[in-house]
Amino acid sequence: MDLCFYNQPLVEFRHLEPRRNDCGDDKYIQPGKGSLSFLKGFQRSFGFGRKIEKPKKNRKRRVPRLILLQNPFTWLMIKIDFSVLRNIWDPTFHEREFKFGTKQAISRITQVISSGQLKDLNGLLTKPARLSLMRELDRNWGEKQRSLLALNHDDIQISSPRKVYFIRIGDKKFCDVDMAFLALKWAPINSIEALIFTEIFARFHREYTPHCIPEWTIAYFKVTRFEVLRR
Repeated sequence: MDLCFYNQPLVEFRHLEPRRNDCGDDKYIQPGKGSLSFLKGFQRSFGFGRKIEKPKKNRKRRVPRLILLQNPFTWLMIKIDFSVLRNIWDPTFHEREFKFGTKQAISRITQVISSGQLKDLNGLLTKPARLSLMRELDRNWGEKQRSLLALNHDDIQISSPRKVYFIRIGDKKFCDVDMAFLALKWAPINSIEALIFTEIFARFHREYTPHCIPEWTIAYFKVTRFEVLRR
C-alpha cells in the first residue's frame, strides 16, 4: 500500500524507529508485505498579497491528510470475507462499527503505554499479546519514545483491514482480523513542533463458539513504524 501527503511545507525526515531484534515474538506473525512509500517532501503552497500574516502562536497546526492506495484485489477479498462474516457467522457485524471500535482500542493502548500504567493493559489484550508487548517495550522503547506514542482517536487517520481468518478447531469457531493503523500528529520535541507518523499492526480475535462471550480482543499488537518528521 502507498501513502501520500498533500499541500504542506517541505520537511526533513528523521527516523526514530525502535531497535529490532531477530528473535522472539516476531515469529508469531508477520505483517503484510506491502510497503509504505512516502514523498520526501511536501508541495509548497504560494499566495500573493501586500502583507504576510504571521501565524499566531496559539493557532492549532494543520495535520496533513494521509491517503491509502490499496491493492484492488486485496480490497475485494476483504469485502468478501466481511460479507461472509456478517451473513454466515455474525448477523450483527458491521464493518464501520468494527473499524470505529478498533481505533478506540488502539488509541487506548497507546495512551496506556505513554502513561506508564501498564497494568491497565489487562483486559485490552490477550495474556500472550500483553506479555509480548511488555517485553518489546522493555527492550526497545525508552521513556521519551513512549511519551510520544499516545494517540487520540482523531490522530488515527486510516484503519485498514489486511486479512480475515475463519478458524474451526473441533466444535469451536474463531475469527481473526488483521488491521493496520496509520496515524499522524503534531507533538513538541525539545520545544520544537514535530510531525510524528505511527504505523501499528494489530490482530483482533473473537471466539464464535455458541455461549461464548461476544467480544473482540487483541491477540497481537506491534508498532511497526515510528518516525519523526521535523520542520
